[in-house]
Amino acid sequence: MTLPLFEKYPALEKALPWMSIGDYPTPVQKMENLGREIGYSNLWIKRDDKSSGIYGGNKVRKLEFAIADALRKKKKYMITVGGVGTNHGLATTILCSNAGIKTVLVLIPQPITDKVQENLLLDRHFGAEINTGHSTLEVYLRAAWALLTHPKFYLLWAGGTSPLSTLGYVNAALELKGQIDAGVLPEPKYIFVATGSMGTTAGLIVGARLAGLKSRIIGVKVSMDEYSNVRGTVSLANKTAALMRRYDRTVPEMRFTPADFDLELNFFGGEYGRVTPEGEAAVDLIKKTEDIGLETTYTGKTLAAMFDFVKKDKSLNGAPVLFWNTYNSVDYSETVRQCGGYKTLPGNAQWVCKDNLIPYLK
Repeated sequence: MTLPLFEKYPALEKALPWMSIGDYPTPVQKMENLGREIGYSNLWIKRDDKSSGIYGGNKVRKLEFAIADALRKKKKYMITVGGVGTNHGLATTILCSNAGIKTVLVLIPQPITDKVQENLLLDRHFGAEINTGHSTLEVYLRAAWALLTHPKFYLLWAGGTSPLSTLGYVNAALELKGQIDAGVLPEPKYIFVATGSMGTTAGLIVGARLAGLKSRIIGVKVSMDEYSNVRGTVSLANKTAALMRRYDRTVPEMRFTPADFDLELNFFGGEYGRVTPEGEAAVDLIKKTEDIGLETTYTGKTLAAMFDFVKKDKSLNGAPVLFWNTYNSVDYSETVRQCGGYKTLPGNAQWVCKDNLIPYLK
């Protein structure tokens, strides 16, 4: 399989590490039932929840570059950071395990939900070494110490985000352009996407320009200021564009500014992982109308922001609006049943799952 990115810029395929993990292109569908429910008939969804039959979501596109880079550098361990329920950490654990790399997770507390507990139990089940800290600073110090003392460690920062891994979403925008050209969907006027560690959003910004899309990217802030902000997103977009041009001079010179996208700030809820009423309602509504599962940390808040937008913006006039689903839809509930509960976790992480919130384990 050749990525649209490599078809457009062949020198990148020769120069950059990449391995095939995902199933592309991911489907696009019109959300007819949901549109009728909220009174807006031109809602679409990009199903990156189906990016892989092993573990879906947006991390797959990033990890295709990051894991390949780790293998090229002959690393044996992937160390990464996040909240105790990080989707990124679980995706990294599962996909690295398939590539013969052990994952080391350094995690900080976040509000505990059933999804947080599921993810942590699955991390352990799939072989991750789990370490918990009390603050972001402690997590970074632990990660840095591990990296310095273990030459076989590959460091992947929160969300799996780097200029290299962001190329996964440059490619995704080119993939979307191919689907538009094939008549699968109309060109969206707006694209809504969760902005956690900024890689997905930055990649779409770069890719949309390269693809000639007029779609406006609207990132929805779902993480703390240091991980999710306008300046960082723009900087990452520029670094990603510079990386591409370094290896392929046919890539046009590009410079991005804060005017090139929007970052919606009003649906975060004030704390990473905090469940908001709007996000929870959005999760329930898309499940009821389209039978699509989301979660409350990232995608529920993003969908809630899109609902608010289409209801308030009278200038839309029925223009197509796309929700980019970054969650995983692979069902691991049977595996969770077999995990053995909180006692299988290391002592410093057992508190996360001791008071069970997972409905099917009660």
